[in-house]
Formats: sequence, C-alpha cells, structure tokens
Amino acid sequence: MPLGLQHGRANSFADKDYLILSSDVKFLRTLFFQALRAEEADETVYRKANKELKDNLEGIPGIPQSVKELFQISLMYEQDPTEKNFKAMHQKVLHMSAADIKIAGRLFLEMLQHANLVERNHRVRRWREYKRGDKTVKSSSSQTLQDCFKELMEKGFTPEQIRESLLRQNTELVFTAHPTQAARRSVLTKHATISQLLELHDRSGPNGTSKLTPLQRSEILAALQESLLGIWRTNPYGLSVVEESLWEALPDHYHAVDYALKKIGCEPLPIDCCLLTLGSWMGGDRDGNPYVTAVLTKRVVFLSQWRAAHLYWTEVDQLLWDLSVAGPGNKEIQEEIARINGIKSSNAKGTLKKNHSLTSVHNLLAPFDFYRPQLETEENYRQVLTHIRARLAATVRRATALSQEQPFKPDPINHHYSSTSELATDLLRIYRSLHECGDGILAEGRLKELLWRVHTFGLSLTRLDIRQESTRHADALDEVTSYLGLGSYRTWSEETKIQWLTNELHSKRPLIPPDLPCSAPVKEVIDTFKMIAEIGSEPFGAYVISMTTSASDVLAVRLLQKEAGIQQHLRVVPLFETKLDLENAPACMELLFKNSWYQANLSSPPQVPNIGWQPHQEVMLGYSDSAKDAGRLASVWGLHKAQEALVELSHKYKIKLNLFHGRGGSVGRGGGPQYLATLSQPAGSVQGWMRVTVQGEVIDHYFGLPSIASHTMERYTTSVLTATLTPPKAPSDDFREIMQRLSETSCNKYRSLVFEDPEFIEYFRTATPDFELKGLNLGSRPSKRKQGGIESLRAIPWMFAWTQTRLQLPVWLGVGTALKAEIDNGNLKTLQDMYNDWPFFRSTVELLEMVLAKTSKTIADYYESLLVPEDLQSVSSKVWEEFENTMKSILQVIRHEHMLEGDSSLSSRLAIATRVPLVDPINVLQANALVRMRADENQPDIHVLRDAFAITVQGVAAGMGWTG
Repeated sequence: MPLGLQHGRANSFADKDYLILSSDVKFLRTLFFQALRAEEADETVYRKANKELKDNLEGIPGIPQSVKELFQISLMYEQDPTEKNFKAMHQKVLHMSAADIKIAGRLFLEMLQHANLVERNHRVRRWREYKRGDKTVKSSSSQTLQDCFKELMEKGFTPEQIRESLLRQNTELVFTAHPTQAARRSVLTKHATISQLLELHDRSGPNGTSKLTPLQRSEILAALQESLLGIWRTNPYGLSVVEESLWEALPDHYHAVDYALKKIGCEPLPIDCCLLTLGSWMGGDRDGNPYVTAVLTKRVVFLSQWRAAHLYWTEVDQLLWDLSVAGPGNKEIQEEIARINGIKSSNAKGTLKKNHSLTSVHNLLAPFDFYRPQLETEENYRQVLTHIRARLAATVRRATALSQEQPFKPDPINHHYSSTSELATDLLRIYRSLHECGDGILAEGRLKELLWRVHTFGLSLTRLDIRQESTRHADALDEVTSYLGLGSYRTWSEETKIQWLTNELHSKRPLIPPDLPCSAPVKEVIDTFKMIAEIGSEPFGAYVISMTTSASDVLAVRLLQKEAGIQQHLRVVPLFETKLDLENAPACMELLFKNSWYQANLSSPPQVPNIGWQPHQEVMLGYSDSAKDAGRLASVWGLHKAQEALVELSHKYKIKLNLFHGRGGSVGRGGGPQYLATLSQPAGSVQGWMRVTVQGEVIDHYFGLPSIASHTMERYTTSVLTATLTPPKAPSDDFREIMQRLSETSCNKYRSLVFEDPEFIEYFRTATPDFELKGLNLGSRPSKRKQGGIESLRAIPWMFAWTQTRLQLPVWLGVGTALKAEIDNGNLKTLQDMYNDWPFFRSTVELLEMVLAKTSKTIADYYESLLVPEDLQSVSSKVWEEFENTMKSILQVIRHEHMLEGDSSLSSRLAIATRVPLVDPINVLQANALVRMRADENQPDIHVLRDAFAITVQGVAAGMGWTG
C-alpha cells in the first residue's frame, strides 16, 4: 500500500471513535435494507455487537442479481483491499448492463450518504461530550468559546477586552451554489430527520442497554426506516439551509456566547450585536452565466424577502400568544398604540377592504390579514405585535406580487416593511418596555431571539452580491464613448481611463443617454444597475468585479452606479484572481486610494451595528484561478504576500481593509478547515472582520443541521476573535526566503507539465471525465470563459475533473520537486521548524497531507488503464514520480511515517475510514460508464449511461466532501 492513507479499515484505527462510527454505519445500513425488504425493524439492530444482522441485499425486490453480487464483492474488498478483490469488482461491473450500473451507483450513493450522516452526527456527539467535560474526547480545545476565552485570558487579555473585541466583530458567510450540490430540499429535510433520530438513538446506554422505553425504541426505528425509504424513492436531484438550519441555530450560538461571557464575569452582548451575517451569490453571480439576468435577480430578491417575512410572521404570531402581559407598557409603547389607532381611524373600512382584494395573490394570503385574536384593551404589547404581524403580512403580499411581476398597492393602515431597521425598531420598542416595566425576563426569551435573527438575516435572509466580469463593464463604457463620439474606451491607456472616469464621477450631468443603442450584453449590464436603483441597496451586499486587473475596473462600476441613479452605492469589491493580478493588487489599490473622488467616496462599512464609521475598502482574493494558474503552493504564498502588502497599504492610508476570501470547496480552490485557515492569516488581515464564500457540498456539510451549524458558528467566532487579538508573528527572513524558493520551484514544475508539455492536455481529457462533465446539468456556468486550452478552463471544472478520479493533481503537483530540492540542499531542519512555528506553513502542509491521504493511486491508475492511450504513458510516469516525491517529502517535514497520524487529524481519518470503502466501487462504476460512453455516443442505452454517470459524479463528490 502507498505511504498515504488510501483505505480506512477497522484495524487501522484501534480507537473507540472508529468502532462507534463503523457500528453506526452498519446500524443505518441494516435499517435501510430492512426497509427495502418491507420488514419491520427488529430491536436487535440497537445491539451494536450483534453479528447476525443481515448485511446483504438478498430478498430486496427491484435489485438485480448483478448488483447484489457487486455489493458482496465490495464487502470483501472493504475488509481486505487486495488487488484480487479490486479486480473482482472490475470483472463484475464489466459485465453489468447500463441499467444495472445506474442502480448500483444509486445504491452506493445512498449508503455513502448514510455514512456521511453518521459521521456528521458523530462530530456533534464528540463536540457535546467535550463541552460536557469528557476529557477522553480528542478535540481542538481553542475552538470552543469557553476554552478560547480561557486561552486569551492566560495570554493577558482581560474579560472586558474580550467582550469589547466581540462587539466589533463580524463574520459574513456568503453562500454560493456549485456543481454537484444537488440534494433536493425534500431529501435534505429527510436527512435532518435522520440526524435527529440518530441523536435520540445516542440515548441508548452501553452494551445494548437503553434509557429508552421499548415503545420509544420501536417508534425511532420506524421513523428512521420511513425517512431512509423516502429518500430512496425520491429522485435525488437546491438547497435551503438558511430557514431549515441557520434560523434555528443562530439563537443557540448567541446563547452560547452569552453563557461563555457570563462564566468570565462579563455582561451579555447587547441586543444589536451582530457576530454573523449572511450573503449569497445565488441569483446574483452573472460572471459567465447568461442565465442570470436583471429579471432573474429581481425575482430572487423578492422571493428572499417573501421567505424572510413569512418566517418573521410566524415568530411574531407565536410571540403574540406568549406575551399576554396585562398593562399599558412604558410611555413609548403607549405612544405607539396611539399612533396605530390614529392611522386606523383616518382610513375608511371600504378602502381597506378594496386594498386587500387587489389580486389573486392577495386572496391566497388572506389568512394573514383576517386572523385576529380577541385582545383585552390593556394588553398593549399584544396590540403592538398584532400591528407588526399585519405589517409583515403586507410585506409577504408585496414580495409575492412583485416576484410574479404583478401590481401591488400599499396598505394604508398596515404598511409593509421597507427596511430591516423598521422591523428592529418596532420589536426593540417592546423589548425596552418589558425591561423598564419589570418584566425583563419575558424579553430575554423568544423576543430576544427574534431580534438576534432580525439583525442577522435582515429582510432578505441573505444579502445578495452582484458579480460580473470586468470586461463586461469596459464593453458597456466603450459603446457609450463610441456613441458619444469620444472614441473607443477600450483603446485608451489606463491613465486616460482613470482621468476620464474621475471627471465623469465629479460631473453632475448624466452621461448615458436613455435611448442608447447598444448590444444585448451591454443592455443587460445597464439593466442590472437600473434594477438595483429600482429596488434599493438594502437587499444587496457587494458588487464584486471578477478578473479585476486595474483601478479603472473599480471606477467604472462606481460610474455605472452613479449613472443608474443608485442612491446608496453598493460597495465595489475588486476580485484579484490570477497569480499576476494578485502581485499587482497593491499597486492597483494604491492608485484608487490616491484618487481624489475615490478618497472622498470610499465605501461605508458593511451593514453591521457597532462597527462604526471608518473608511472601508473590501478586497476579494481568488483562490481558484491563482491555483490553476501556478499550482497550489505558489498560489497560497502569492495570496499571503498580497494580504501582507494590502494590510501595509491600508495602514499607510488609514483605511480599514476588509478581506473577502473566495474559497472553494476543495483544497485546490482554497477549501479546507476554516478554523485553521483563519488562524494562519497574516497579522492585521482579520481585524475583527472576515468574509468568506461557502460553496457546494460544504454548505450542507457545515450548515445542513442546526446542531452542526451552531458548532460551525462557534468555530468561526472563536477563530476570528483569536486571529484578531493574537495574530501570528511575522515569519523570519530565512522562512520567507525558503518559502519564496518553494513557490518558484513548485510553480515552474507545475507549469512545465500543465502548460508546456504538449501531451498533457490530451492526458487530462482522456484520464478524467472533463468532457463528460460538461454535458451534465450540474455546473453553475459554462466551463470556459473563452475558447482555448487549460488557461481558458474555469477553475471549478478543472479541479472537479481531477477530484472525480481521486488524483487531485492540481493540489500537490510541483510540491514534491520543491520540497525535495530544499531537503537535498540541507534545509530539512528549517522546513520542520517552519512547520512547527509558522501557522501559515503548518496549515498549508496539513491541508496537503489531508489531500494526499484522500488521493488514491489505485483508483487513478484504474482510470488510466481503461481510458488513457499507450502513447500518453510518458505523462503518467511524470505525474506519479512527482506524487511519490510529494508523499515522501511531506512525511519528512511532519516527521510521521504515515499520513494523518496526528491527533488533530482524527476527524479526517474517521471521515476517510467511513467513506472510502463506498467511494471505490462508485469509481469503478464511473470508469466503466465512461468507457462505454466514449465507445459509441449513438448507442441505444446512452441516456441510461449518462444518468448512471451523473449519479456516480454525485457519489464521488459526496465521498470526497467537495466537488471542485
């Protein structure tokens, strides 16, 4: 077996965690098989030591015999991963029909999802056990709030300093949808149900004894079977974690923070403190995606407002019954009652009835209007809440109508909410009154939780970013200047562009004629800005410019906002993506900071209370394209240096720098444990604020359940707090010199193969399912920005294709050559010191270690043997030579004999142990499907093969924990 952890086995981990996990996996699998057989679950499935349970597909209708036999072979391979058993899997799949391959792929995908659910449940279980004080649980202690506070106090920070830092802290999570995140909402709901039932199952005592009654056990088993079978019967092709998970998890997180503050003698956070906010690219990211238009974005905004208002309505409805407090309230409440009654008395009943019958949409929502409790006159809180609920109902009606492009006439009595602050003000009025009148305990329950939600989710649940490529704005201005006879904007020098843009930004006259004749792409750009002006800025977050190369790219967007009449400009965020653009980023930003108009019109801070006014500049760092361009090692070092330079620049001009990290799901695109990544950022780059993208499978993995989401929120909060108060020390000159050489050597090696070897492109296209992936309806946009080779390929499909074959070449290619060169020059001890003493280098190496452990030479070789022509074997030899160099060099640096030996790698070891045995058969199915698809595109069962292939793509992505 290679030096990496290629296959997780029971005898590889003699610890209780693996034994519990493997037992839970078998428990869920047995329930699933019993459900397929229409058997009632037996209580013996609770007895984890019982070896008589059926772990086979016999007696299950609808499962072909070949699939049953493949499953049995896979069990043998799981227990004994020899070449003989692997060949047996191959031989079985080789003779299976396309339909049987599809069924087998779906079956292994289901079992893999079961393993993921079990592993996710175990993470929550271990976290809770640790927080209960179980010292036997291995955990990164500083990730908990209480341990984080303790460590900071041991380093000399006072409780007041910790609380004060939290008051100015904010983490914004920006959700994006990418290739194989394809779990339907109904499936996700069933997954959540299974996880909740597994938590109940955890109440069982050791050795088969239980704290549950026999009836409770029977009901849990039946419910588990119902959910498992329901998923199997559902077509497995959206994501909605915000209202399903984060809505429930957020109050738990704030309660945890307040509790941890109480333990160190501090007051709780103020009610308007906002530790977390949410953003989204879903419906706003139009970079290269022709389907995201101004019309679509507008509809997404109003649908999001509908969802938010509906959730708030439900919470206020419950509060209305909870706060049955007799009494007039404070003066502020009494004045509000008088104001509400004054509005009602000034409007005729007939007018109100007419307004409520405007459209069929309104009629559908009539219960929101006419459902009124009988209120006593002295129940002023309930009267105010009734009015708030009615305003939320109007907000629901308005959002519904506008999302369907229907007319909406405002309700003269219960006017819809047009801003988050309006709703927060109405609720805060009640909160203050309860405290002033001696009923503060009532304010600290559901009402306080609702206020936390309002400050976090706003009126749209997430603030929608707009993203567009820089060239699209240049095209728009080029058509404007050409039409006005000013020449071609595109041909101007950067200096000329900046001067002209600055003059136009200062000018009070309009520039763009309303009847400008323009191309369809330019019209779409202009329509997007008009749409933002029409809706207003509150539902939106940042305007992100992808492929930013110059200062004029930023000024162009500010000018287009001005011309559209946007009253409060969206903050404009340049996204630097390629290696060269990252190197030029500081010079680009300095040109902006020196610009007279730009200095006077810097972005306001993000919409977060307590941060206060200070000139802000947000910059987004692209992890994907820089890694595709130069290899991961050169990419992360380039990103690190760019951050250092930008921090220094922000200090020079006294401008607060906010960095937006465009991380993908995979390590090759900046993914990996966020806690580790945050603590490894250069000093001064966090400053209490972090914005980061959360993509694809990662969303469900870290936020799919309230318990998991609460856990994840805690890790974000503690990592940002720690990075702010105790930033890492700057590396020594020796460390920097070696890192620079590692970057240059690895980049040269990477580019020599990927961009300079004439046979590499053909090797890539044959060894991976790159071409076939383009035919699936899984991508978030076209796979290429323009025609060409590797350089034109988008970073997501580039990494996605390598992930499917389990080779993950872009992550480690070049690293082995670079490390070996330093080791051969006698610098091994310095590399080991860098690993021990420099958080940035340690996180870089540990992520490489995790990827190498997930890389499977057996599987990648299998794809090559079936798909790669003989004349490309020279490329294959270079690839595997570099792989072995990387493995050996990494192990020398970390001083381990095998990958993932350290305690900090326990979670990764467990995940691999539970997933890999199920992923290998999926890879065998996929490789054989690819062979048949490439043999004849016109064969009768080609559609079945494509369906089978799509299922295996989801399976591998689920097993690896990321897409691309």
